[in-house]
Amino acid sequence: MIVDFLAGAVPQPEAFALSEAVTLGRLRGYAEHFGGGLSPARTHDEVSARWESVREQTLGRAPSEEDFADMLAAGGIGLAGVYTESFGSRLGVPTAGNQVVADFVRRSDKVVGFGGIDPWEADAAKKVDEAITDLGLSGVVLSPFKQGLLPDDPRMARVYGRCEALGVPVLLHTGVNWSLDAAYDVGHPRYIDAVVSAFPDLKLVALHAGWPWVEDMMMVTWRHDNVYVDLSAHRPCTFTRPYSGWERLLQLGNRQLADRVLFASTWTLLGVSPAELVGEVRDLPLKDDVMDKWLGTNALRLLGRV
Repeated sequence: MIVDFLAGAVPQPEAFALSEAVTLGRLRGYAEHFGGGLSPARTHDEVSARWESVREQTLGRAPSEEDFADMLAAGGIGLAGVYTESFGSRLGVPTAGNQVVADFVRRSDKVVGFGGIDPWEADAAKKVDEAITDLGLSGVVLSPFKQGLLPDDPRMARVYGRCEALGVPVLLHTGVNWSLDAAYDVGHPRYIDAVVSAFPDLKLVALHAGWPWVEDMMMVTWRHDNVYVDLSAHRPCTFTRPYSGWERLLQLGNRQLADRVLFASTWTLLGVSPAELVGEVRDLPLKDDVMDKWLGTNALRLLGRV
């Protein structure tokens, strides 16, 4: 079975629009990097206007649940992860609630859900329990650069501790970020090493594989058996290009760390269908058994489905 570990936001108009509005409206630097031709917003009013504009524009572009299912089927994907995030304490904009994710997961046996947790909230640990135990979600998503915290901040620790106790993974942004309001290296792999050293039984997925610090990320993954990397937000077709920075992923991911790489599309950010991204993975110089691991077996094992 092919697993798209992190496909994107829930295909529900408001949830989809709120997710897109954060990336292309609220985050200074992201709109300019991915939106094309924009100058950096300089005032709160400019940022607010962009956020509202993107939200309104994307309300009508969310795929229906049927379209989403067809898109997965076209890629041969039997299971996909959908998610939300929570960072209102710092970015000051709403996101879809965990209940929205849980409701969608209940309607489909082809998806798993990951909840958003805001580590600034006093009851963050309780929110983890609600997401996993009450709503039946499969893990939580944290994005330190959006939440204004380093990954090893004590506020994050409350979330890590509950996820470790419950045996569910934390999906943590790693690698460079394009935000003009956050340090570019908040997602450096050295923080992942610190987190999993403090929480040795925590299952941690380093989203985006720590690019451009891929070599460091793979070394951290090698040091800790409970660390995985995913391919989200990057085109696999670029991995074999000279000086792409992905050399160590292909080298170690094809050998010693073959069990720790997860395919993930985040197709909305890339503007490419999951089917095309699956094809790009299949074109990589991987051994046949490793290909199967990257495209599904590793994710199923992490989720406790094999």
